[in-house]
Amino acid sequence: MKRYVWMSLLFAGTLLMAEAQRAMIVFDASGSMWGQIDGKAKIEIARDALDGVVRTWNPEVELGLTVYGHRSKGDCNDIETVIPVGKVQSARILAAVEGIQPKGKTPISRSLRMAADALKNTEEKATVILISDGEETCDPDPCGTAKALEKEGVDFVAHVIGFNVDQKTDAELECIASATGGEYFSVNNASALNNAMKTIAKKVEEPKPEPKPEVKTPENPLEITASETEGGKWVDTHYMIYNAETGRYITSCDSYKDRACLKPLPVGKYLLKATYNEFKQEQNFEIKPGETLKIHVVMGQTGEVEITASETEGGKWIDTHYMIYKVETKKYINSCSSYKDRACLKQLPVGKYLLKSTYNEFKQEQSFEIRSGETLKIHVVMGQTGEVEITASENEGGKWIDTHYMIYNAETNKYITSCSSYKDRTGVKQLPVGKYLLKSTYGDSKREQIFEIVSGETTRLHIVFPPLQIAARCADPKAKVEHEIYAADGKRVYRKRESCDKAVKLSLPEGNYTIESKVDRFKKEMNFTISKSSPDHLEIDLTPTVE
Repeated sequence: MKRYVWMSLLFAGTLLMAEAQRAMIVFDASGSMWGQIDGKAKIEIARDALDGVVRTWNPEVELGLTVYGHRSKGDCNDIETVIPVGKVQSARILAAVEGIQPKGKTPISRSLRMAADALKNTEEKATVILISDGEETCDPDPCGTAKALEKEGVDFVAHVIGFNVDQKTDAELECIASATGGEYFSVNNASALNNAMKTIAKKVEEPKPEPKPEVKTPENPLEITASETEGGKWVDTHYMIYNAETGRYITSCDSYKDRACLKPLPVGKYLLKATYNEFKQEQNFEIKPGETLKIHVVMGQTGEVEITASETEGGKWIDTHYMIYKVETKKYINSCSSYKDRACLKQLPVGKYLLKSTYNEFKQEQSFEIRSGETLKIHVVMGQTGEVEITASENEGGKWIDTHYMIYNAETNKYITSCSSYKDRTGVKQLPVGKYLLKSTYGDSKREQIFEIVSGETTRLHIVFPPLQIAARCADPKAKVEHEIYAADGKRVYRKRESCDKAVKLSLPEGNYTIESKVDRFKKEMNFTISKSSPDHLEIDLTPTVE
């Protein structure tokens, strides 16, 4: 049976490859592809990378294109083979990719499962290369899916590339590679992605080397431990082991505070990659016949930071989010949150950091330094807040109505936030102390109102939209009438075009107004006043006078 290779380019999907005769590009069109790296959308970076690979594709290798997430939002089964596997059609593939508009989700687990179903019919081991810009959005635990496929006997290896992902997703993607005997790479920019794809394309062309017979020596285990300092206490550390000559991933293990990593390995030369906290170390080693090799890795010193926050000095703790950056490189390191009853606790390498704290609309920045073996306690005073509670009705004391609100800083007119109230629920927002402008919208009607937030208090606002009905009388009831309403200062406050037989309903603040109504070339103007005692309807006669 001829062996198939799948090749899948995804920034939250998979690149599935098999032997050098056939390849299928599965292109990710999930919504996250609109995210930007260095000011450029990831979909554009992906297109450029694909362009460089497809234009120089080996004509001896058949190629096809499958796309997912390009037709609808929220559909984890939106997958389409746009170009079946066959003779390379570079221009057609690139034209198809150019027309893609990302919309959908990121089904990593489902992609792995679908690939595995295709690979079950092959006789030889195939390779899955997963390139992801984010975590799974359809099914839980893609690493668990990879492990389950291995247990089911699906013979494949997954090499994984994480494209500018956070630490949590890094670990999730690395687990997929580790579970299937593959290798994990982390790239952060377009250049690194291009290089990775070109390397992959070359590997598709390379004939599979004949495996060299390995002489296993299980009686000679490898023993690995780690500490922060020379002679210090052991620390929990993760290790990945590669063949030093081919770079092929071999195995992985962990050592702990009370237990070493023990691994039987064949005689040969290897590369060890150790990971602890934010530290990464590499070193070469060699397994020799009849020997037990003990490796101890000095990873680097760490300390802890414990962070809490309150609105005022000595006040109650509040729920606050933190992002931590390296001061020298400005590189993002980690994030966490503190709560009303729990501090944020992070272990970090010795060094200087920048803390960015976010609470409500407040943002604070401060530098701090981690020292070896010490716990640094930081308490951030974020600023005072209060609440606004908003409702609305058509008449004073009437039933509540569904209304939308936008809130602006009263001094700068900067947009702050928005909310809605409903027939059975108020609109509630927590805001920093200060003055705000509330813009309320109900149907075609709008209101503006200044209000103030006081520390620890709830400001209650009720907006009234007294209805005004405008009816027109025309020679042709189906004729279109255009209504324009102007305030006393000359500003147009309303405009609507409607059939003559349909009344217009709106609400206006108290004041003097002029309405201009026009049907065809016939126009009529009328002055009116909105007050508590004014009528709730106007009638305009647009029937031409016959002389």
